Amino acid sequence: MNTKLIVVFGLVTLVGGGMYFMSKPRSNTATTDALMTNNQTNTGTPSTPVILQKDEKMTPDSRYVTYSKAAFETAKGKKRVLFFHAPWCPTCRPADAEFQAKADSIPNDIVLLKTDYDSSTDLKKQYNVTYQHTFVQVDDMGREVTKWNGGGLEELIENTK
Repeated sequence: MNTKLIVVFGLVTLVGGGMYFMSKPRSNTATTDALMTNNQTNTGTPSTPVILQKDEKMTPDSRYVTYSKAAFETAKGKKRVLFFHAPWCPTCRPADAEFQAKADSIPNDIVLLKTDYDSSTDLKKQYNVTYQHTFVQVDDMGREVTKWNGGGLEELIENTK
């Protein structure tokens, strides 16, 4: 009888905790106004892509930008590194904060593209990325040059070829 009570209490706690966790609001950069690109002016003529991240100071000439096809193409000729990031990832958040704070310390020939781990399923499949906080350097043809997991600015500089 006592064992049944413990099992029932455990199940109620587990279900209640799961419901609490699922009801908490979470950031979803893929569905909010987090990413905006503008490839044309109001006159219809092409312009430089403007890449903005909500609450971040990312500019078109920044070395740390939010991934988009336009941002990827704009970075052609530089060393492009995809940073597979998730807002819920406990190791991604401090790395993201470091890259934002020290964007000017990223070498001029490197562009770090903050890539949403949750919504970039095609890129994850293409580069065989199985978990967040993964970096993939690609060449001008989009082929993988090197890949590593974890780290911040120092590892970015060390690992980029």
